[in-house]
Amino acid sequence: MDPFSILGFAGSLLSASATIAQGKEQKRQKEMEAAQLEQERFQRKIQTMEAHNDILDQLDEAEEVNEAQFAFMNRDDDRSLKAFKDSQKSLASSDIKRMDFQGLAQMEQLRLRRLGALRAGDAALRASQMTALSTVVGGAGDFYRSM
Repeated sequence: MDPFSILGFAGSLLSASATIAQGKEQKRQKEMEAAQLEQERFQRKIQTMEAHNDILDQLDEAEEVNEAQFAFMNRDDDRSLKAFKDSQKSLASSDIKRMDFQGLAQMEQLRLRRLGALRAGDAALRASQMTALSTVVGGAGDFYRSM
C-alpha cells in the first residue's frame, strides 16, 4: 500500500466533508433569508391593515366636520350633503381597494421570494452532496488504481 494513495483518499474524504458542510451552510443561510422574508410579509400585512384603518378614520373625521359645517349652515338635510357623503365614501372605498390590492400583491411577492430562497437552499445542499459523492468516488477510483 502506497501511503500517498491513502493520503489521497483521505484528502478526497475531507474534501467531500467540506463540500457537504458548505452546502449545509448555504441551506441554513437560505432558511434565514426565508425567515426574514416571512417577517417582512407579516409586517407588510400590518402596514396594509394600518393604512386601511387610517383611511376609514380620515373618512369618519371628514364626515363629522362636514356634518357640523352643514348643520351650522342649516343644510343638514340637504341633498347636496348626501351627495357629498356619497362622494367621500366612494373616494375612500377606491383608496382602500387600491391599498389593499397593493398590500396583497407585495405580500404575494414576498411569499414567492421566500419559497424561492427555500428551494435554493435545498438545491445547494443537494448539489453539495452530489459533488461530495463524486469526489469520494473519484478518490476511491484513484486509490483502487494505485493498488
